[in-house]
Amino acid sequence: MVSPAIALAFLPLLLTLLLRYRHHLALLVRAARAALRERLTGVPREHRALQFLLTHAVPGDPRHVLSTLERWGQRGEPLPCLGPDRGRIVERLVRGRCPRWALELGWPCGAGAVLLARALPPGARLCTVERDPRNAPVTLSVIRLAGYREPRPAP
Repeated sequence: MVSPAIALAFLPLLLTLLLRYRHHLALLVRAARAALRERLTGVPREHRALQFLLTHAVPGDPRHVLSTLERWGQRGEPLPCLGPDRGRIVERLVRGRCPRWALELGWPCGAGAVLLARALPPGARLCTVERDPRNAPVTLSVIRLAGYREPRPAP
């Protein structure tokens, strides 16, 4: 057994490490809580995010759909999204190029598809690819909720 004097000697080191890496610790705790919640409920976080969107987002308003997804992530269930600052940079880049089509490779919940569709010029086409077949219906629902025309799934 470790004597209390030795344990107390390591206390300043432990506190220093906790303070220095508190953000990493917070991310780890949030991810563990989300994984536990998913395991207990059996509902993936993407589907929970869609339910949150359906109850809180304004249909047909892509900006509000994206900000509602950001609020969902701030609630404690992180989704890997760009965020408003990097989203504006991507929008500026896309608008500056005026592409006729764009390819989006599966961000969770269709946030990337909505962001790119909002930045594309009228008449441009967006192709989005979702690797996980369980998330594809969520992505389609988010695209429809944002007010974009019904996408055609690939064969």
